[in-house]
Amino acid sequence: MITAYLTIDDVPSKITPSIVDYLSQKQIEPIMFCWGKRVQNNKKNAIYALQHKMLLQNHSFTHPRFSDLSLDQSIEEIEKTETVLESLYKEAGVTRPFKLFRFPFGDKGGQNEDALQDYLKNHGFTQLDHSGILPSEYEKIDIPKNQADCFDVKWTFDYAEYQVRPNAGFSVEDSISRANVRFGTPYGDHPKNGAAPAKVKAEQIILIHDHEETEAMHKNYFEDLINALLLRGMRFVKPIRRLD
Repeated sequence: MITAYLTIDDVPSKITPSIVDYLSQKQIEPIMFCWGKRVQNNKKNAIYALQHKMLLQNHSFTHPRFSDLSLDQSIEEIEKTETVLESLYKEAGVTRPFKLFRFPFGDKGGQNEDALQDYLKNHGFTQLDHSGILPSEYEKIDIPKNQADCFDVKWTFDYAEYQVRPNAGFSVEDSISRANVRFGTPYGDHPKNGAAPAKVKAEQIILIHDHEETEAMHKNYFEDLINALLLRGMRFVKPIRRLD
């Protein structure tokens, strides 16, 4: 068995409820990283996700590359989304258990990287429990091994299905081929429950995106990608914060 956190970027969209319904059926609780602007435009779908045990977290307001921004602009992107999320949780009647942040594109801010890490640390952001994730899992995708000491959430495996676009020459099948390389070929049956046993540690952080454009190219792409991992023995851990 491979254990992992499931993270979903660019939430919410028009297809978010169908993703939520599928994950609820499989008893998988993901971290959904939200654009603040998209939450404003799809608030009903964001509330639906919260009320179905999904954990919504900060992915900036407009999804810029932080290395193109000043420090003040970067902080504004984070804080505007925090305001949106606080209002959203309150309206949904759900308590936010902790605060997480993921940089768009994994861009940590260039020359402002250290200052942004200090900002996240000093403003109550935390990291997922990394105690089961080997530094080598980050190194496989050229992420520094000190990621577990940072206050933003990275990933260890990206399906890259955002590349599934007209005339792009990339398909969901190509994404699944990436899973073959990293996790091996299928060997199990489709389980009804995709949750990992209680108290186990996550060994991976999986990244998939919530994109209507991908759904238009490949119907039920999200289900196909998760099923591909389940068939390779992966089970998903409920999000747990790092204990500092």
